[in-house]
Amino acid sequence: MPDGRVNHHLKGESCVHVVVTPCRDEVSLVRNLVKTMSKQTVRPDSWVIVLHNYPDSSIRELEEETLGSDWISLHRVDDNSTRRRGAQIARIVNFGISHFPQDWDFLSKIDSDVELPVDYFESILSEFSDSQDLGIASGTCYVLEGGRKIVEKVSDDHTRGALKTYRRKCFEDIGGIAEVNGWDGIDNIKAQMNGWTTKNFPKIQVKHSRRTGAYSGLLRGCFEAGQFSFSMRYYPPYIFARSIHRMISKPIIIGGVSMLAGYFHAYFSGHSSSCDKETIEYLRLKQKNRISFWIRESH
Repeated sequence: MPDGRVNHHLKGESCVHVVVTPCRDEVSLVRNLVKTMSKQTVRPDSWVIVLHNYPDSSIRELEEETLGSDWISLHRVDDNSTRRRGAQIARIVNFGISHFPQDWDFLSKIDSDVELPVDYFESILSEFSDSQDLGIASGTCYVLEGGRKIVEKVSDDHTRGALKTYRRKCFEDIGGIAEVNGWDGIDNIKAQMNGWTTKNFPKIQVKHSRRTGAYSGLLRGCFEAGQFSFSMRYYPPYIFARSIHRMISKPIIIGGVSMLAGYFHAYFSGHSSSCDKETIEYLRLKQKNRISFWIRESH
């Protein structure tokens, strides 16, 4: 590790931190992430980059970019499929995890379209050090639009899919990453059910190159979010409230309408549930409590 870097440890003990990144064929974004990852004050011990359906020319570019960095490894997945959110991403992430040694203590899933501040992992690991019941953590994403910084706000206990870090024991308790739609919400719920705290930290801010779910277009992202909500069997009044709230963000009105359309499309298409009964009951109870809180706050 270069001079000046902080040895990563928890409560005075060394820990092994590994990172996996699933990538589309977007070399410029991955190259930028390599630069921000290499500058971390607490650099990962191992970083696996999974290249999904990458052409040979793009792979050669990234091989040159990571040459000499023995802590970074590139792995290719070719399945000729169109890149989608949800279960497919989880499968790619699990493929990357399978290439790590078994002795890691913390695992981070970091998307390729983010720019990490130099102290990102130092800050996240510090939060784990301060809270022994913290099972999954993330920073908070923001985008720049028209020179204006827009924070992508989520509930306090929802860790961002682009920036997840798991404590090993929590990861084992939840059975790892489930290869289902909505996996990055289900893992939070399962962790909480097992007594762990999950949290995103607004003070640890990470630049996102585009709004969450916007790779295939914002409307498509909203539609998919609605589909995933049905797969997780959201409490119906909650998805209605969430859709209405979504209408005040870009794209105004039609984003929330698209989310509802995705939910009903999944309903009438008979999409199977991605959660077991116990997880659904726990999730719905949380959503009912959140609605009750909103009602109290509005009076």
